[in-house]
Formats: sequence, C-alpha cells, structure tokens
Amino acid sequence: MNKSNFGHMSELIFIHIPKTGGTTINSAMNGTYWQTKPGYNYRHILSDKSSNSGDIFLQKNKEKYQNDKIFMMLRHPVDRLISEFYFINNRNEFTKLIKSKPKSFEDYVKSPQTQNYVVNFLKGNRMYSTVRPTDRDLDSIIEAIETLPIHVGIFERFSESLSFFTKHTGIQWKKEIPIKRMTIRRPKVEALSKELIDCIEKNNSLDLKLYEHCLNKFKKESGLNSKKHRFNGNRYDHVLAFSARACLYELVLSDKNFIKQNFTFFKSLTFHLLNDLKIRDGKELMTIWNATFIETLNSDFSDSALSKELSSLSNEEPIEHAYAIGQTIDLFFKENPKQKNIYRGMTFNKNLVPQKRTEEKKNWIQKLFKS
Repeated sequence: MNKSNFGHMSELIFIHIPKTGGTTINSAMNGTYWQTKPGYNYRHILSDKSSNSGDIFLQKNKEKYQNDKIFMMLRHPVDRLISEFYFINNRNEFTKLIKSKPKSFEDYVKSPQTQNYVVNFLKGNRMYSTVRPTDRDLDSIIEAIETLPIHVGIFERFSESLSFFTKHTGIQWKKEIPIKRMTIRRPKVEALSKELIDCIEKNNSLDLKLYEHCLNKFKKESGLNSKKHRFNGNRYDHVLAFSARACLYELVLSDKNFIKQNFTFFKSLTFHLLNDLKIRDGKELMTIWNATFIETLNSDFSDSALSKELSSLSNEEPIEHAYAIGQTIDLFFKENPKQKNIYRGMTFNKNLVPQKRTEEKKNWIQKLFKS
C-alpha cells in the first residue's frame, strides 16, 4: 500500500467510516471537489466493498503506525444507520450484498449483516459481511485508540472535531467548508418510535459502546472552537455529483427495469443537461430532469394512464417531486405488471427540455436601486 501526500503532511491517515461526514473531511483536506481514492493515507471502502482500515487495529502493527497521525469521526449508531439506509436504499450495488434484501428501514435494522457495521468496518471486513464482530474485536479497537495516536472526533460536534484534529495533527482547515454527500431524503431520529430506537441500540451494542467511549474521551478535550468554521451546501449538491455517474431516478425508483428499458433516453438526457447546457446547480438539474421526463412520457405515450398520473403530481419541490414520480411508477407497475413492456424505448428530444433558467445580470446601478 503506497503512501500519498496530504499536502505536506504525509504522516496523516484519515479513516473514513461511511456516513460520518468523511467525504466532506477528505475533500476539504485535499482541496478536491470529491473524495480521493483509498490508499495508505485514506482508509475507506475499496472497489470490492471491503475496508482497508483493518491492519491499523492489529496488535502486531502497533509499531508500524506509532509515528503516524491517525484520525476518524464517529456518529451515533441510530443516526448513522438512518443516514446509511436512506443513502443506499434503491442502489443495487449495495443492497445486492445483503442476502435478504430489506424492503423497509425496519427490515434493514433487523438484518444481521447491517449490525455493528462500524466495528466490522474498522476490522477490515467487507460491507455487509456475514462475519459478526465480537466483544474481542471491540476491545482490540479501543486498545488501539488508547495506545496509538488515533484521534476520534464526534459527528454531532463537527466543527469542534475539526478544531480537535487541528490540535492533535496540525492539519489546517479553511473557514468555509463545503458539505458533501448529504443523504437526500431521510427521517429524523425524533420520528422513530422508542421501540425501534431500542432495537437499533440493542442490535448495534458494540458500535454504541465504541461511540460512548470515544464521546466521553472527546468531552475531556479543552480549548476546542465550535464557531471557527462555516459549512455551506444543501441536499441538491449530491444530486449533481450522483447524476455524473448514474441515472438520477436510481435514487427514487425501486423498479430498476424501467431504467434499463429506457436507458438510452436517460443517458442522452443526462449528457444534454450536464454537457450541452452545462447545468451546475443540483436543484435546477432535478427540476429540468423531472419536467423533461414527464413531457417525453406524454409525447411518446400520450393519454396513457401512467402519463396522466405523473402529470397530476405536485412539482413545487424538485426532490419531493422526483420521489413522488418514483413511488407512482413503482405502484403503477405493481398494480399493472403486464404494462411493463409498453413503457419502453422512450426517445430523447431536446426540444422537450424546458429552457434553462438564467438570471439577468444586473450592473451595480441596477443592484443599487434594486431595479
């Protein structure tokens, strides 16, 4: 495993546990738009969906990492699990790893493969491994944290954690930090029942013990600044990044066959919006995407039952509109399975794409008088 430089600080090792704000941290410290490839200095998920962090927590490697500055972020298991499920849900590259594909968040919570994910990740296991972590695994992780220069921040105290990392590793952060990869649509912890929260905490008892251990240790730190950094960005930022590598409706559709049957249309639409119109605003992208999809469906399958249902949906908020479109399509084909082969081969026509919204550029006199 080759070392790579984080600027001038090659001794830094960042362990990015999924759904703990790691993409934001990795991008901020490297000055990149998105996260870099995993390697010696960046421990994350490899292409085979395994973690490359396991060797750090082996007793035999204690001397190997003694002079490095290792840091990572932990998040409360309940909140992390919510974020994880609503991020991977409907994304086959992840859900296919779970033997019994969860149909709901409750199913996801009860699957043995999703439990104590953090401990499993830190031990270097594959995502949703059938290997279950043990108390001994947790003890080895805590021992490494106590004996190696491993500094653990707390997601719920993000700005203080960045100050904490500066204090112990010397890394400097810009005052403004763009937030990356926020889960687009998810419920808050407060919306869960007490029974479900209790179930999550019981099924993830090792992760919870690790979190509480590190939180108590973090609380003893002094001189941390909670107001030093400003965070900017919203849930539409992820829309833009996601669309560059996948069909946007993979976020909202359970029935992936519909995407496959209209793959050429979705590919052409994506290329036109990103490359021809050069849209760089996630909200605008999703607004035009939704409108073009419905216009094309109306054009190719005029007066059809599905096009009428989709045309009647409210479109005030683009993300909610997209989810409503996905739910409507899934329900329609569930109730009318024989019609699946009818709605295929949609044809992309750029004349059906709504005109890109452009704001008038005002000179300083217009701005002054708010003309």
